[in-house]
Amino acid sequence: MKLFLRFHTVLILLFLLQGLFVFFYYWFAGLHSFSHLFYILGVQLLILAGYLAYRWYKDRGVYQWLSSGQEGTDIPYLGSSVFCSELYEKQMELIRLQHQKLHETEAKLDARVTYMNQWVHQVKTPLSVINLIIQEEDEPVFEQIKKEVRQIEFGLETLLYSSRLDLFERDFKIEAVSLSELLQSVIQSYKRFFIQYRVYPKMDICDDHQIYTDAKWLKFAIGQVVTNAVKYSAGKSDRLELNVFRDEDRTVLEVKDYGVGIPSQDIKRVFDPYYTGENGRRYQESTGIGLHLVKEITGKLNHTVDISSSPGEGTSVRFSFLTKM
Repeated sequence: MKLFLRFHTVLILLFLLQGLFVFFYYWFAGLHSFSHLFYILGVQLLILAGYLAYRWYKDRGVYQWLSSGQEGTDIPYLGSSVFCSELYEKQMELIRLQHQKLHETEAKLDARVTYMNQWVHQVKTPLSVINLIIQEEDEPVFEQIKKEVRQIEFGLETLLYSSRLDLFERDFKIEAVSLSELLQSVIQSYKRFFIQYRVYPKMDICDDHQIYTDAKWLKFAIGQVVTNAVKYSAGKSDRLELNVFRDEDRTVLEVKDYGVGIPSQDIKRVFDPYYTGENGRRYQESTGIGLHLVKEITGKLNHTVDISSSPGEGTSVRFSFLTKM
């Protein structure tokens, strides 16, 4: 009602001004009968009130909808007046255009992800052939080739998961997962990487903890943290710890290294996209996307991740998981 009155404020003022004009016109014309003058004013006010009541009856749906502050795109019945009908049709047309653009964007995204998946798999094929050819070679030049091939493989994996992240809701499955088996799988996948950098993992798991997660996505996220820990520990420490323990009603996985650590000014921004920080610029090992993907994935899986570090002493990354659905 307040919005309706605000919308008709000018009309009400015009009616009042007209009434005053008529009152003074007849007064100065010699008609000093208050009963007639107030009768004229009363008729004008009655006409105004009748018009406003009619407009409220016809358009009340619009004003109630605008005043409700409802979220979403559902539009209720607005009324039977020409104004309400035209407004309703216009809004529905805008919604149809929005849905059309949304579907077009989703289709383009699907096409891009499909192309990226195909491209990554096509590139992986020659890399597998290269690995097969040089796997028995142990000369320094072939060791360097193996190292570069692994770097390409890690980059392709990051690219693949990054492209799929926008369609995460279509590509995940929450189920009970053995955390110890998942960590064993991560270690097995990165065993050549550990040997290359001479940094070796040590697991400390008292019990076989069951968590609810998507094993594929979580394995990738843990793998990103592990590869970072290995790269920034090489030459300083050969130790990488994977500790699992309970913290009240949650299971915690701690990935702890004893490498170069993270400067204090960088610690708050390590999860920002494309932020490489001082270590990334110094060692040329960072793309600034890995930890950002870790943060995004853990959030979508309803896990938490946090990081602490001491420069020159090492870094600890903790994943926290619910043990019940």
